[in-house]
Amino acid sequence: MDALLKWAILNGATANEDAPATTRTGEPPKKLDPAVIDAILGRPASEQMTECMDSVEHADTPLEAKEVALDDLEMLVENIDNACNLGPLNMWPRLIARYTDAEPAVRSGVLWVSGTAVQHNPKAQQAFSKAQGLEAALRVLGSDPVTSVRTKALYCVSSFIRGNVQGLTEFIANSGLSTLMLELEEVKGDAGKATALRQKSFFLLRSLIEEALDAETPEELRPGMYLPNAVAELGFVDTTAAVLGKMLEENDPEGSTMVFEQIAGFLLALGATDNGKKAINECKALPGAVTQMKTRFDLDTSELDTILS
Repeated sequence: MDALLKWAILNGATANEDAPATTRTGEPPKKLDPAVIDAILGRPASEQMTECMDSVEHADTPLEAKEVALDDLEMLVENIDNACNLGPLNMWPRLIARYTDAEPAVRSGVLWVSGTAVQHNPKAQQAFSKAQGLEAALRVLGSDPVTSVRTKALYCVSSFIRGNVQGLTEFIANSGLSTLMLELEEVKGDAGKATALRQKSFFLLRSLIEEALDAETPEELRPGMYLPNAVAELGFVDTTAAVLGKMLEENDPEGSTMVFEQIAGFLLALGATDNGKKAINECKALPGAVTQMKTRFDLDTSELDTILS
């Protein structure tokens, strides 16, 4: 009983009473390793983005590690806020400088990051434009010797100009349509791998024309009729017939089928305009090329027959 009473008195006492204060006799608690905190809470995205870019730029970084860093950066800028931070972090000039990197994989990677960042993102589009990113991407599209790199450049350009009237205006002012047409006319380098580039080119043309014709969108938010008229007047229909001829020579059933689907969509969209219909009717090579594609690859051309007849 005495022992129980002593325990009660001791545990009920405060530090200011007669009971002895408890003291720590062991080592002071260790501070958590910052790496452990990062693992638990996650590092700031801005820090991760900067590290990715540093890795890409460092001469001693192995190519495989640079590719991983670019993949990580691309995933980070899928977040709109992170993409907007490329400007404040001064990363646009650094990315654009890599468009001419010696390694095709790096050129492709930075263009992929750029295209993802500017897609449907007005703030990132403004920063990209200020850094003259469109001009740099168009130079790659018009001159890079590797088709896969040019395809990524087209992705970047397309992401910037679709749904962006100001961006499209810059594209036209910088001879973007002419660059695209020349690319379709003369595939450089690995011509056998041009399917993706052709698909994306005709899809972009179709999308821009459909944006221009979309009456439900306010005029200030869509291209004017100058866009489809320019496409018709520049000779894209003749170029389309030439591309069909190349595909017949290459004799790639799978690739030709995929590209033809986009070509048909482009011609149908263009044929919905007066100037486009006129250009299609005046292209003597087009009906024959379409017929040969239909016969060679067993394609359905019934929709096109309405504008080719």
